[in-house]
Amino acid sequence: MRVSAHSVSLAVVTTLPVSPAVPPGPAAPERTRARPLSREERRDAIAAATIPLLVQHGAGVTTRQIADAAGVAEGTLFRAFADKDEILHAAVVRSLDPAPVVAAIAALPDDDGLRPLVTSIADLLLEMQRVGMRIFAAAHQVLDPRRRDVPGGDAGGHGAHGPGRHGLGVDARERSMREIVGAIERALAVHRADLRVEPGLAARAVLSLVFGNALPHLSGGDRLDAAQLADLILGGIGAAVTSDPSP
Repeated sequence: MRVSAHSVSLAVVTTLPVSPAVPPGPAAPERTRARPLSREERRDAIAAATIPLLVQHGAGVTTRQIADAAGVAEGTLFRAFADKDEILHAAVVRSLDPAPVVAAIAALPDDDGLRPLVTSIADLLLEMQRVGMRIFAAAHQVLDPRRRDVPGGDAGGHGAHGPGRHGLGVDARERSMREIVGAIERALAVHRADLRVEPGLAARAVLSLVFGNALPHLSGGDRLDAAQLADLILGGIGAAVTSDPSP
């Protein structure tokens, strides 16, 4: 069974059941008003709503579209953020959260065999890479690369190695990759008997090959799909692979 990779990049819509009819009776007590969101919660909700818009519209996304997606008035955006750039920056940082991909990998069925599992993992990673590349392409069009807190920005020439907050974006990406590698390792560990290397090494190899395949300057524009990647990962490139690449 395959799990669609597109479930990773878009918000999940939950349908609530319709309540059954209630016979007349005493008046129900007045509902307690929901607690208003704090400024940080509001910022996070707006950033989360902006991510799919960056994927769909790129740098051309408008504050009106962001407000509609977040379910707030346009003026509310600027009570939570200084300007549109700050909204987009928050969305980029929010997009680095690995939790959706980690959860999707954990939810993959592990009883169909190693090949279907690796194919599904590759499919998820390809979609993650596609979404991530669109988000960062949009971000670099509209965000000042000299800002200290822009992921990948040069922070006035210091880059990710400068002082203060200069390396926050790179650090977030590194943490994200480590968590995703861990999720892949746990998924592959179920099939340890079918692997000729440790699950941790296999997980790093899967991530490296899939992400390398998605980069235009490495793939030459002729990218492999998930099934082809799984075949290459599991079979290698040698006609008769007998060596153990473990360090």
